[in-house]
Amino acid sequence: MPKKVLIASESAYRRNLLSEMLSSHNKIIIADIARNGQEVINIIGTKELDVLILDIEYENKEWLKPFNLLIDQFNIPTIVLTDINPKKVSSFEIPIIQKSDDYIVKPRGIWKNVLPTIKETLISKIRMIDISKKQEVDNKSRILNKDSFIQESQKLRITSELQLNKKNESSKEDRAEEFFLEISPITMTRLPTRIVVIGASVGGPRTLRTILSEIPDNFPAPILVVQHLNHLFMRQFVMSLKDICKANVKIGNNYEEIVPGTIYFSPGDKHMQVTVKNNKPYIRTFEGEPVNFCRPSVDVLFYSTARIYRENTLGILLTGMGRDGVEGLRAIKAQGGMTIAESEETSVLYGMPKVAAETGAAEIVIPNHRIINEMIKFTS
Repeated sequence: MPKKVLIASESAYRRNLLSEMLSSHNKIIIADIARNGQEVINIIGTKELDVLILDIEYENKEWLKPFNLLIDQFNIPTIVLTDINPKKVSSFEIPIIQKSDDYIVKPRGIWKNVLPTIKETLISKIRMIDISKKQEVDNKSRILNKDSFIQESQKLRITSELQLNKKNESSKEDRAEEFFLEISPITMTRLPTRIVVIGASVGGPRTLRTILSEIPDNFPAPILVVQHLNHLFMRQFVMSLKDICKANVKIGNNYEEIVPGTIYFSPGDKHMQVTVKNNKPYIRTFEGEPVNFCRPSVDVLFYSTARIYRENTLGILLTGMGRDGVEGLRAIKAQGGMTIAESEETSVLYGMPKVAAETGAAEIVIPNHRIINEMIKFTS
């Protein structure tokens, strides 16, 4: 079946050029084109779509803001055309790419000459998106609640200011917390459950939706997740997961007791690790310095669970750039735990899991749709 595509770009010239490029293929139908987020909302609410092509200019962050909310609320497969290579900037600076299914770095030059050079790549990526493997969404949920979206968009700037004030008022105790690489086991009463820890970066939100939506509500172990996102987008992402997950999903709070059957996400812009109090596991969150240029860092979480849960830890490293989480995965393996890396065939960006696979930090390398079975086997 032909893929029905929506093209969104602030440039009329690029909208038209992309439309001409893609409509030349007999397996692609241009369902519509949009100038901004509001037009995308209107189109999604009235038409059946398979893919959103989002053409972004890195500097125009105000234009991009609504799309972060939109993609969270609407599970529409998205391919981003970006004018900046995400490997050359912090992942915090381009969260829209983390939320997308794939991306293409646009070539530099005169558009009419250079944009057609990515035509075949873009067509190939559109055709490779397997709608049947995407999360099934009730048809009613594909009609966007415009009032809710507009309210969230209006709150975005207010929330940003409030979060900034809270950050400035954060306690000296939080700032003084330090990450350490010590992984000698803690002498304590044996913990009652195993634990699953997951790390992800670029492309992670889509993959995490696929995996976490399959977790049963009686899952016998806690799940702790570090996704490279800042605090604004982390909140939106976790809220979107609550609608599709059977298990309880939340952002971990400092010194909150860890219980089975709950999925804890690290707060944006703060590290998260496991600590022990009265022979019980607790979450600890703190600012600290970035680790592997990341905050939150996957390594910070992985090292702490290797130290406390030891062989009862399952570490999973998903799609993303760089090598954050690789050494932590190696620590889990050294303590007798089980380690998994996502394979290249399903990774949006085969960076972190590739390093884990090539260095032997990951014992198992599999596509993301097989990871849930390994989680259930490990904890049962």
